[in-house]
Amino acid sequence: MLAARISVDNLRKETNTSMLDVANQLYNCKDRCGRDAPLLSDKIYHIIKEHYKEIDKVIDFDRDFTFDYFGFKTLERAYLLKVDGKIVERPQHMLMRVALGIHEENIEKAV
Repeated sequence: MLAARISVDNLRKETNTSMLDVANQLYNCKDRCGRDAPLLSDKIYHIIKEHYKEIDKVIDFDRDFTFDYFGFKTLERAYLLKVDGKIVERPQHMLMRVALGIHEENIEKAV
């Protein structure tokens, strides 16, 4: 439990709390040759840009501490998106990104 809490806390120190800031990093990503290589679709990016205030109000980052060490490390290794090899989103950002991918403009259902 302690190892999981330390790992989550370290990630929190290195990542942004704003869903819009994270979306900007993921959308404006470049590949090694400098070409645009967005990690978010145009649709999801524009939904986040339009509703980021509402989304930021409902995200509770304390929920990240509910993962055990193995679960968190699995998220870190395989599911949290990275830009230039550095993780830019937190588990709650990832879950909201996936929920928005499913429910799109219906923010209430995504929440």
